[in-house]
Amino acid sequence: MKTSTTAAIAALLLLTCRPAFALSFKDAAENLFLFEYALQSADYCEQRGYPSPSIFLVWQPKYVHLQRESVKRILEEGESRGLVKSEQDQLLSEARALHRKTAAENIGKKGIPCAKYRAFLDGYHELLHK
Repeated sequence: MKTSTTAAIAALLLLTCRPAFALSFKDAAENLFLFEYALQSADYCEQRGYPSPSIFLVWQPKYVHLQRESVKRILEEGESRGLVKSEQDQLLSEARALHRKTAAENIGKKGIPCAKYRAFLDGYHELLHK
């Protein structure tokens, strides 16, 4: 096989192995809510004596690419609506504050199965939009 053919095949394999993200604005916003909910849940369970922050710190890096893509999608939506960078950042900050408040309220009302926190987080894999 020629070197140029090998290089072309390698390039195609690299392109096909990269994750493809086609998140909608709504899906990206829901993902950010789920990440906030997971973080708030770790704090909730830690207050009750469970080692949930360490569990969260193992879980979160597995999905950090999705969290970044979700933030990127939110900012792109703001840009497409004519918002300047500072307005996009403010919109993202306000959305996160709202997510934090909503997650805290929901967790306060319903609680979290802290003894099964790892399984609880693993269940988020099915809820995250990819």
